[in-house]
Amino acid sequence: MTRLDQARRSVREFLKLMSGDAAPEWRTCYSTDGTDEPTGLAPACTDEGHDEDDGSVYVCCPEPVVECESYKLAEYLVALLNADREGGAR
Repeated sequence: MTRLDQARRSVREFLKLMSGDAAPEWRTCYSTDGTDEPTGLAPACTDEGHDEDDGSVYVCCPEPVVECESYKLAEYLVALLNADREGGAR
C-alpha cells in the first residue's frame, strides 16, 4: 500500500466520523468573516434549507471546515478532493 493509499484510508475513517460520509463532495466556503473570496473548504451541505450557491458555513454544515487563507488554494484543493472522489478511489 502506498503512502497516498494509507493517507486516503486514514482520512476517510476520520471523515466518516466527522461528516457521516467517507468521501464527501467538497465545496469552497467562507470560513472567516470579511473575506471577499471563499478561502476555506468544507464538505457540501445537504440540508434542504442551505442553498448550494451559498458559500457560508452554518450549524447544518458537516465538519471539517478547513481555512486555506487563499481562495486559489481552496479552489485547487476542492478540485483535487472531488477528482479523487469521482475517480473511484473510495
